[in-house]
Amino acid sequence: MKGIRPRLVGMILVAGWALAAWISMTSGTLLNWPDFVHLDYGFPLTFAVHTLNTIAGPVDKWSVDPSALSADLSFWFLGLAIISVGSIYYVDRAVRTREGEAPSQRSERHK
Repeated sequence: MKGIRPRLVGMILVAGWALAAWISMTSGTLLNWPDFVHLDYGFPLTFAVHTLNTIAGPVDKWSVDPSALSADLSFWFLGLAIISVGSIYYVDRAVRTREGEAPSQRSERHK
């Protein structure tokens, strides 16, 4: 059971980042201007716009920007990779510190 707490912290960080990515991709922001009502999807970049109403009347038009979508996905997946590697490093360091072995002694032990 050694190292369960650091592993739990790592799992919570990764799950939290994945949840934030999912929410940012699926939730829209309603912008209600007098002549242009639309939903924007994506954070930090808006990759899709669902137009609901214009000055000419109701519409149902989607516009998707593939380059913004790929940049948005890259941001979230790169962040997930960084958090995953960081949490693995943190767990390794925390477990070795608990066992009384310094993280720098790892390579010496495997010789």
